[in-house]
Amino acid sequence: MINPSSNVEQVPDAIQILETDVVVIGGGVSGCLAVIGAAQAGAQVAVVDKCGLLERAGSVAGGTDHFLAVLEEGPEWDTPEYLMKYMPSLLAGVADIEAVERLIRGLKPMVRLLESLGVDFHDPENPDVPYYRHRAFGMPGTYVINFDGTNFKHVIGRSARRSGAKVLERTMVAEILMEDGRPRGAVAFNIRTGEVFVILARAVVVATGDANRLGKNASGHAFDSWHFPYNAGSGRAMALRAGARLANMEFIDCTVSPKGYSTQGLNAFVGAGAHFINALGERFMFKYHPAAEKGRRSDIINGWVTETLEGRGPIYCDCTHLPKDEVQRLANTLGVDRPALPAFFEQKNIDLTKEPFEVCVTEIASVRGGQPFRGSGVHIDKNSASSTPGIFAGGDCSTTSSGIPGACVMGHIAGQSAAQFATLQAKVRPLAKEELDQIRETLYHPLQQTNGMTSHEYEDRVRQIVTDYVGFRREESRMQEGLTLLRELRTQKDNLMAVDYHGVMRVNEAQAIQINAEALAVSAIERRETRGGAAHVRVDYPERDDENELRIIMVEMVDDELKASSKPTGLDPNPPQADGTA
Repeated sequence: MINPSSNVEQVPDAIQILETDVVVIGGGVSGCLAVIGAAQAGAQVAVVDKCGLLERAGSVAGGTDHFLAVLEEGPEWDTPEYLMKYMPSLLAGVADIEAVERLIRGLKPMVRLLESLGVDFHDPENPDVPYYRHRAFGMPGTYVINFDGTNFKHVIGRSARRSGAKVLERTMVAEILMEDGRPRGAVAFNIRTGEVFVILARAVVVATGDANRLGKNASGHAFDSWHFPYNAGSGRAMALRAGARLANMEFIDCTVSPKGYSTQGLNAFVGAGAHFINALGERFMFKYHPAAEKGRRSDIINGWVTETLEGRGPIYCDCTHLPKDEVQRLANTLGVDRPALPAFFEQKNIDLTKEPFEVCVTEIASVRGGQPFRGSGVHIDKNSASSTPGIFAGGDCSTTSSGIPGACVMGHIAGQSAAQFATLQAKVRPLAKEELDQIRETLYHPLQQTNGMTSHEYEDRVRQIVTDYVGFRREESRMQEGLTLLRELRTQKDNLMAVDYHGVMRVNEAQAIQINAEALAVSAIERRETRGGAAHVRVDYPERDDENELRIIMVEMVDDELKASSKPTGLDPNPPQADGTA
């Protein structure tokens, strides 16, 4: 029986069966590069995304203005070897260093590949310079390319489409199909028509981005998010249920943004040389990182939180000392991937050249814990392979990432690796009618619920628990209480109801948000120290413990319960002696 308040007249009976070698879940930057990599390796590929147009799918659909890269143009700092010397300390000793090195060594070839696809890395304000670069986020060199990437995702999406891949748009993958410990394909549905797809595939690439909408923000609106709010951690949740391990989930993310508007932009401001000042007019960031505002994002957040808790708030961003031409360049580029930000300043009558503006921290998300090159999510090796054979991952849903460049490099590797794996596997067994009937019944169960919980209510409860019990300042008994509440909430997942196919999508997202939050809590309890600036602060273990805690915390699902394990990294987290070459 369908929910009588539903807008759906009839659940489609027919299920489309598609066969391919590799199915890519997610059509953002990483997903599109995975498509390109798999196609280059000779595989047949299908790519599935919730967006209505592959060329505008993902978190940088509107464009980007920066790309971190090692280009080997001459200076010693501009080499993979130099940057790798700093990686153990930049990552606080917690990383899969072989995978990180694979990413870093892939940056220059990726820039060349993207240029061959049609990406133009020139900066509009510096047309005579091939690559206009600046230093940011604790990097030991001037690695960040500034450019007009308005059409960045369009170029990549168009290239993925031209590869010959089967493209399913406005379609959400709900589950990875498994058999004998290996992928059999994926179940998907069109969020407008309700059409159901079973995609038979011998390998799966998960590229669904980070996990947002995990915590409450200042505005109270869940979709007022500094990162793409439609990335709900769905790929991580599917991989976890398919047997793959997640890792680094204890490290949380947020950013500093103008008060009242959760948005990206921190990189642009600190890259331009902006300062943060407290209510006393003090430039305080040197207390939290030797590079002050050019330190890691997590250190900037830690500075904001500490200054505020100790009564020196509100906090302001000050650009008034910058040269006018630099402020003008900043103003011109702010709207590239944040189209409404210049209008926000205009409507608030904020003149960047004349006055500081108040900033706040945004909602808790699970991305990279403020660390370039280390991500949270599906635990992958240097070949972008998860712990489950046949499941690969790239981009911000995985543990080796670095925003857009990491999504490109590791997504491309994931596609190539998936194609190589698929060629060695037998053809996938077709599904029996009974299996197909069960898939349809499970998928559209929310449409049959008449007296349950809405996805909005469910998500709000998750956000409240995360904010109150597993927030910026953590203590074991409090987190254990929050974990109990999250586990109790998960028992209600089958009571979630929807009135249309879009609502079924929201139900799937809500369930993913909950399991990501639960993994966060399990991991944060397991790491008994403070590490990574504001990414993981334990008030009951306030010091970094390099003797016992140089380990990667991993989570897997065992008999429907999340269990933590760990592996040592063997890295030296102390920075190398400065040599002044950068």
